[in-house]
Amino acid sequence: MHHERVSAGSVTVIDGGMGTELEARGVRMDDAAWSAAANLERPDAVKSAHEDYIRAGAEVIITNTYSAGRWPLEPAGFGDRVEEVNRNAVRAALDARESVRRPDVLVAGSMSRSAALDYDGSARPVDVQAIYDEQAALLAEAGVDLIALEMISAVEYGMPAVSAARSTGLPVWLGVSAGRDSDGHLVCWHNEQVAFEEFIEAIVTPDLAAVLVMHTEIDDVDDALDVVLRHWPGPAGVYPHAGTYTPPHWLFRDLSPDELVRHSQRWVAQGARIVGGCCGTRPEHIAALATALND
Repeated sequence: MHHERVSAGSVTVIDGGMGTELEARGVRMDDAAWSAAANLERPDAVKSAHEDYIRAGAEVIITNTYSAGRWPLEPAGFGDRVEEVNRNAVRAALDARESVRRPDVLVAGSMSRSAALDYDGSARPVDVQAIYDEQAALLAEAGVDLIALEMISAVEYGMPAVSAARSTGLPVWLGVSAGRDSDGHLVCWHNEQVAFEEFIEAIVTPDLAAVLVMHTEIDDVDDALDVVLRHWPGPAGVYPHAGTYTPPHWLFRDLSPDELVRHSQRWVAQGARIVGGCCGTRPEHIAALATALND
């Protein structure tokens, strides 16, 4: 299994953006639930995107469940279909793995800050722990191999997310996001009152399987990865985004596969052992990474 491969120090390539890839293929993005609606409306497209990432060389694929917690499914009108949305997403990933005949590929179940925060970063009026507990249980029961926490940038919801993921007994990947304040200091994504290093010191625990800098501007990744490596002795990774988000649409930036490869080779030299892409990266980016990093 790749858990052991990562622990041994080899580089593991993961997939690229999922919600943005679906939008690039013409799939409707919901105003509240973003790409999660596709698990009900276009499961064929979800499966096809996973297949293309696997064919490109991804050794880990992340389910289309970033925004599939009870919130924001409730305001999208899918509050009575939370289980179906999550199970469909996992089934699409598992079926893609089977259809491409790559049983060694790991399926990571995504849970994210969207369970606790709105697009603008404002807190949702919900029981955050209950929301995460529900989704973590659904993902585990549906058959994911690990839980990938994504865009975590505050302890207020990060701790409940880690607790819920840990309760499944599955390996937990903690995906953290960084940005810059007006003075150029490294801070938490959309949480500029908290220094990124202070956050990492508070959120990282020894029982995590990996800590990854993700959905972070490429220019900020090096410093964020340095912080993670100072406080985390285990497998670390990177999967940055390229572009901007105007809800519910992603505005793609021209990031060439070769450009991502050049950055990723530097991150690997810095200490990253898991590399891929987030929003705005596509199968061609992952294919280039797989070729370059596995040579």
